[in-house]
Amino acid sequence: MELTLVWKRNPFKSRRESIEKAQNFIDETCVEKMTEFVPVAKPKYRNAGRLRDSVEIKEPGLIIYTAPFAKHDYYNTEVSHKRSGNPKATSLWFETMKSKYKAEILQGAQQILMGR
Repeated sequence: MELTLVWKRNPFKSRRESIEKAQNFIDETCVEKMTEFVPVAKPKYRNAGRLRDSVEIKEPGLIIYTAPFAKHDYYNTEVSHKRSGNPKATSLWFETMKSKYKAEILQGAQQILMGR
């Protein structure tokens, strides 16, 4: 019987790198999937597409919409966004995206962490 031991010089570095890759995957996927639910002004309006295009990943795990009216549109649940240029638009679009795509995002992150 033969036993071979493989010693990694810095196992914490490789683990940290895989966690960073998984976080980047989560951030980018969230931004991509949220686009489906972000309200968009109709093309004839001056602010058409500004909210959807104002998304930034400031740091790992922090996604911000920088348009001046983003906070109002996100938290205002009394306004129907259905009449905007996006028929699937809703307030609290991050929460809506999470309820629909959470399992898919977590599965992708898990595959990255497991090295697949």
